[in-house]
Amino acid sequence: MRKGHSSGRSEFRRLSHLFELGGGFLAANLRRPRAVLERRPDSMCIFVTYRCNMRCRMCGIWTQEERGAANELSGEEFGRVLSDPLFSELKTININGGEPNLRTDLVDLAALFVEKFPRLKAVSLNSNGLPAQACARNVGRMAELFHRHNVRFSVSISLHRVGPEFDGIAGIPDAYSKVKESLNGLKAANRDGGFYLGVNCVITPLNIRSLAEMLEWGEREKIPVNFTLGEVRDRFSNVGLASDVQIPEEETKALIDFLRTLGRKKRAYLQHALRYDHLADMAERGAKRALACHYAMGGVILGSDGLLYYCKSSRSIGDARVRSAEEIYFDEENIRYRRDELFRTLCPVCPPNTYNLAEVKKDLLKILGYLAWG
Repeated sequence: MRKGHSSGRSEFRRLSHLFELGGGFLAANLRRPRAVLERRPDSMCIFVTYRCNMRCRMCGIWTQEERGAANELSGEEFGRVLSDPLFSELKTININGGEPNLRTDLVDLAALFVEKFPRLKAVSLNSNGLPAQACARNVGRMAELFHRHNVRFSVSISLHRVGPEFDGIAGIPDAYSKVKESLNGLKAANRDGGFYLGVNCVITPLNIRSLAEMLEWGEREKIPVNFTLGEVRDRFSNVGLASDVQIPEEETKALIDFLRTLGRKKRAYLQHALRYDHLADMAERGAKRALACHYAMGGVILGSDGLLYYCKSSRSIGDARVRSAEEIYFDEENIRYRRDELFRTLCPVCPPNTYNLAEVKKDLLKILGYLAWG
């Protein structure tokens, strides 16, 4: 009898998920094209700090450390800024940095998000995993918090090569052994499956020839590895680091071959198989982006200094410390910038480095078509 009840609950969850995907597909695709410019965001990335304890060669965000620390929003200031009506419809939050675990109030901020956003459904944390003990402790506490409030929680740890070679990329001694210690601690803390644990590997010239090894490592460790393309962004302070970020022409074939390999692993990667194949199309023949973006659908970024952005490619659109976030987001000049420069110029060439639930709902037919016939 118990087995039957358990099977029934599992089937109900599967059906509920299918209904959610179907309903989300209709909502995302029947909306007027202009409506996205008129609606409040339902997803947000929060850079809770620009401080970082790594010195990665392809990221210069840590160079903002001194300025960022002096101008970092306190927990109280986060509470005031996030009380703005702009954020009232948020369903998903990505906690990012810098290194979020350098904030001593990280768990308190997570509790603040639960308190402020009654519609919250999912929270993700991007981290380098250090300090290892603080990371495991914070993740464990956040997992308990989100579980109590029925919020899905996922953790992505940055790792770009296997072994001591990673130390040279991360720019600190013993980086690989420290991150491995953190991953072991997180796996131990997740024995009951309370959160999703994965690794994010940024593809750059520094690791283009070791990606297969990274893939094998993930399979061996039973930790899913998500591969993303390195990007040069003003906000990442890495414009001067382009040679360590962008794949050179002579390595393009290796990149395309690897992405095509991932794209063929449909049963393993599901919607991400389509994303990898599309990234290969963009690299091989300059294809324009044809996959959804949660920022373009209705997203926002809040920096630890209070500055707002429409997306990772966006310039700052205003300071939420000194002006209402809603006024900034819907400011006529900012709307024109979003429509004319972001949507028309930058979005078509922006690589799809995520495929979250909102994006899956929007692209559901494309994904199913690719899985069946692509």
